[in-house]
Amino acid sequence: MVTGSLGGLAQAEIVLLAPPVLAIRGLMAELATHLAPGAIVTDAASTKADVERWALELLPNHVYWVGGHPMAGKETAGLEHASAELFQGRTWCIVPPPNAEAEAVRRVTQLAVDTGARPLEVDALSHDRAVAAVSHLPFTAAAALAATTITREDFRAHAAIAGTGLRDMTRLASGDPVMHRDICLTNRDNLVVELERYVEQLQRAISLLRAAPAPDDSENHPATADLGAYFELLKDRRDTWLVGR
Repeated sequence: MVTGSLGGLAQAEIVLLAPPVLAIRGLMAELATHLAPGAIVTDAASTKADVERWALELLPNHVYWVGGHPMAGKETAGLEHASAELFQGRTWCIVPPPNAEAEAVRRVTQLAVDTGARPLEVDALSHDRAVAAVSHLPFTAAAALAATTITREDFRAHAAIAGTGLRDMTRLASGDPVMHRDICLTNRDNLVVELERYVEQLQRAISLLRAAPAPDDSENHPATADLGAYFELLKDRRDTWLVGR
């Protein structure tokens, strides 16, 4: 069914909300009176605790709420960039509230399966802690890297020799700024914790480099071994993660 008005929602069995996170609260309030009894409402927002709270406050008692978050996306937006394979093999978090109706959870889970995704049931607080580390930290770090390199006054002089490393590392900085803003605001505390951990690792790298000897004296220097061991450990951990995916 395609409709240009909220009135058309009276015929909908499942409604999926997918605006930027902060827009969801107002959208829920607006559509609440249009939902048919027994309708299921879910979403695709990147944070879940605030969205779940809004749903339980604003949606009528005759509909069912089950949060969702497909762990797939692009830095590009708009229908012209749509892909039918976007969710294939990707995790789709199913985030039911404590009082969730089992049949509603089953139907939202089936929706994820029908797109080719792999459903994973998780509670809202655990979800937000996890995505702060594996999703929200990466795009915030990409933005910070872009700010460090691309916005500097002399970048134009360096741009000709910038390779795929800079392009790949800053890809997420090209994502929707409103989406990123709303994610940061609705997962602020968890994200701050992860950013502080990231800063600790940057300080660790700085310490290793400051302890490093001059190139001519580096071959048997203990600090050279320490720096190599740092990179070797991280390579091993990342390679192991990729093999297990």
